[in-house]
Amino acid sequence: MPFCTACGAKNPDDARFCNACGAAMPTAAPAVTAAPLARIKPFDNPDELWKMFFYVAIFNLVMYFFTTSSEDLVSYGMGVIVGISAIYFGIAYWIIKVQGVDKSRSLWILPLIAFHVYAYLDGLSAIDDLRDPNTFDFYDTYLSGLPELFILIKLFLAIRERVSQKT
Repeated sequence: MPFCTACGAKNPDDARFCNACGAAMPTAAPAVTAAPLARIKPFDNPDELWKMFFYVAIFNLVMYFFTTSSEDLVSYGMGVIVGISAIYFGIAYWIIKVQGVDKSRSLWILPLIAFHVYAYLDGLSAIDDLRDPNTFDFYDTYLSGLPELFILIKLFLAIRERVSQKT
């Protein structure tokens, strides 16, 4: 039961005027219903997914240097490893950011996904050939390529969804 602001008397809920003094009762402001907020879905923004891909790829490259023996690094040649890495990052940036995200060409990402699937399966087939496998070798083989692969697939799907929403 509301109370009158002028005299303090109790009044019925639907009273527009005070029963005791006749003063106007304050009316409650109409309830404002907020439109439901669109649920923010993590990892649905292509503009963020491509960055995430490169963060993971750079992390995996650093892990490669920690997990590869110094003899192997020297035998491959540091210049070759850096050169191949630079070429990979350049091509991946052009495919993912320029063609995929900026121009909304999701099909350009499919060859990169196929490459990552191939590299992952190739790594699995070579695990038995390791001379002295350690924890890092198993990380390289079983885990290092999966986050990149999953991010690429999600990026492909997010770009496809963005294109379908525009049409």
